[in-house]
Amino acid sequence: MKLQHGKQAMKIANVLLALTLLFVFSGCGSSGSSSQSTPSGSAAAPSKEQAPSSPVIASEVTIAHALGTATIKETPKRIVYLYQGALDMSAALGVKPVGAVESTDQKPWFAYLGDMNGVENLGDEGQPNVEAIVALKPDLIVATKVRHEKIYAQLEAIAPTIVTEDLADWKTSLPIVAKALGKVSEANALLEDWNGRVAEFKKKMGDKLASTTVSLIRVQRDGSVKVYLKGFPGLMMQELGLAPPKSQQVEFSGSGLDITSKEHIPQFDADYIFDLTTVLPGQESIPDLYKEWTSHPLWKELNAVKNGKLIQVDPIMWNFGAGPLAAKAMLADVFQYFNLS
Repeated sequence: MKLQHGKQAMKIANVLLALTLLFVFSGCGSSGSSSQSTPSGSAAAPSKEQAPSSPVIASEVTIAHALGTATIKETPKRIVYLYQGALDMSAALGVKPVGAVESTDQKPWFAYLGDMNGVENLGDEGQPNVEAIVALKPDLIVATKVRHEKIYAQLEAIAPTIVTEDLADWKTSLPIVAKALGKVSEANALLEDWNGRVAEFKKKMGDKLASTTVSLIRVQRDGSVKVYLKGFPGLMMQELGLAPPKSQQVEFSGSGLDITSKEHIPQFDADYIFDLTTVLPGQESIPDLYKEWTSHPLWKELNAVKNGKLIQVDPIMWNFGAGPLAAKAMLADVFQYFNLS
């Protein structure tokens, strides 16, 4: 009986050893096929077994970003977003965060983002509450260089952190963030739809596109007027092929020009002037400042004003949203304003 029992134990041990070796070798084979990782910012095709709508990171991925690399070992479930464009991307990809910085208006978050119940308010985009982030125990943080470079080391110590280069350039940031979320196919679909709409706009504009100028302005709380040449609205106009007037084609820093003197009002003029002015909390002086600019005699001489082409637009969609959902709404407005719908 002891001998039979020993033989039986040996058989079981051999079976277990064979199964273990089979698992190891099959694991090595799968890691070999996945080691050809997709470069940061590019989109990997979904596997045949994976439904496109399912957020899945099949194996560990390392993602290059603006301040280094981040290793994601499994699909994140507790995500924190530290700037508006990332929150827009999150809503577009159908991923609800556990925490996010508050919006510039409609606080705590823009209404168009949808259901934000249960999301922790992490305060201002420029100075997020680090202690609150720690308490949430996130498994992914999405930040942006211009806002969070100084606290990157703190964020990285909390959880894997993706840092985008430009908070306004959503088309470059979306594939990187989507890869970290396991939402590559969804991001590809968004970009494909977007590129199609841009191509449609250019086709419908035809020869008028090259000769049409646009100006993007916003009266600011310090009494100056911002003329956007980059930033979210400026990048949008560039992609659509709508150029600023020659008076604005000068050297500048940041997102555009800050005009402080009313003598330079003629610099605003274009075929279309899109007015992004808004009154944010704590900026109650804006209406009076706006009246000072618009009541000036030079303002009334602007061709866009005389031709009824001074258009007040939604500043949330045209400026603050800075993601694919806001971009889609902004482009729909442009189609309407140019009578292309």
